[in-house]
Amino acid sequence: MTKHLLMIVPFFPPIAGGGVYRPLSFVKYLGNYGWRTTVVTPQASSFWITDPALLEHVPPECDVRRTRTLSGQYLLSVVRGRGGKPSATRNQVRSSRRFSVLRKIGATFLIPDTYIGWYPFAVGEGRRVIGDKKIDAIYSTSPPETTHLIAKKLHDISGIPWVADFRDPWMNLYLLPRPTRWHEKVHERLERSVCSRAAAVVTNHWHLELLERRHPGRQRITIIPNGYDPADVESVEGIEPPRGGFCIVHAGMLTQTRSAEPFLEGLRRFIDANPGAEDDCRVEFVGPRESNNDAHVDRLGLGSVVTFSGTVAHHETLKIEKASHILLLIKHANPDYDGIIPGKLFEYIGLRRPILALVPRGEAHRIVTDLNRGVVAPVEDPDAIARALSTMYDAHRRGRLDSSFDLGPIGDYRRDVLTGRLADYLNSILERGA
Repeated sequence: MTKHLLMIVPFFPPIAGGGVYRPLSFVKYLGNYGWRTTVVTPQASSFWITDPALLEHVPPECDVRRTRTLSGQYLLSVVRGRGGKPSATRNQVRSSRRFSVLRKIGATFLIPDTYIGWYPFAVGEGRRVIGDKKIDAIYSTSPPETTHLIAKKLHDISGIPWVADFRDPWMNLYLLPRPTRWHEKVHERLERSVCSRAAAVVTNHWHLELLERRHPGRQRITIIPNGYDPADVESVEGIEPPRGGFCIVHAGMLTQTRSAEPFLEGLRRFIDANPGAEDDCRVEFVGPRESNNDAHVDRLGLGSVVTFSGTVAHHETLKIEKASHILLLIKHANPDYDGIIPGKLFEYIGLRRPILALVPRGEAHRIVTDLNRGVVAPVEDPDAIARALSTMYDAHRRGRLDSSFDLGPIGDYRRDVLTGRLADYLNSILERGA
């Protein structure tokens, strides 16, 4: 018999960005495992990036309930005079200075995050769904952590078992500065309430260790890693990099503490040390960014080598990635982020192109090195980055770049397979009557 999952999802098509693809894939593939879905999500104006083409991946049988929101992003768009509508600009750039100030204000006054203004609307819609349908389980995904508070309220009202999926650890407890000790205590209490009330917690290896230390005796924690959609990979299977040149592509947002500056410094040193490399090398950054990245390109005189493409539809981004010689991964320089695995890494793995990973020691470092998927360099060491570029450039000129790495398919990270693991876990929760 088909079961029904109510999903509280903060980012859902036509919203785009890194937080979209994991829950979207669950929605896409859960039907293969006997689960249908209803998604409660905010209207598209709640985020600054959209990709309407992603709507094609939402199964027609999925019931999507879009609600009003008073999230920080929505209110900012109203202040800017867009009436709450996301920007239609392809080359989306945020002011680094302005958003630094806004983040501090949000962290101080909006708990647990700037999406708390969505809470009353999502709870209200969730109650209507539960009243109208037989819901077997509730699923929430973070960040933002507001989604877990919404799901917790719906669980408390209905008694329906709930799974809390942490794509990343609690942002304002582990990853972002806490304005005061009082704020830290509040976030600790909120995390404890989520972990104690959820029937199960889904996370990654690094966060699992944190939760086990903070919440000893909590047994229902499981690991379902991020992954790639095999349909995305198949859609670009025939695309190859050009024979000439040396093309490096970074796909994803450059925001907060994830800056291109150390890579650009390393790129400048690599070019200075390798005559002819400036003519060969082309670097393309695909995705929205903050303005300090443009300033670094200008300062280093890299305008003839580096381009920013801004927001590009995901299916077009896949083509650009597949046609690269190297896929560039940049992690946050902040050591608090060492255990975070960027979701983009798994897409890179699926696309089977060599990876230049600028990451600290941690989960992402381990995956790239253990799988021999590319070259790793410290994220804040321009000299090491320049050496890594030289190594890969030399291999490329000798025609040995791809053969230097293990670029075969890896089934463990297929999202259709990972969705089966989620379905099995949901079934086990219902069987034990959680």
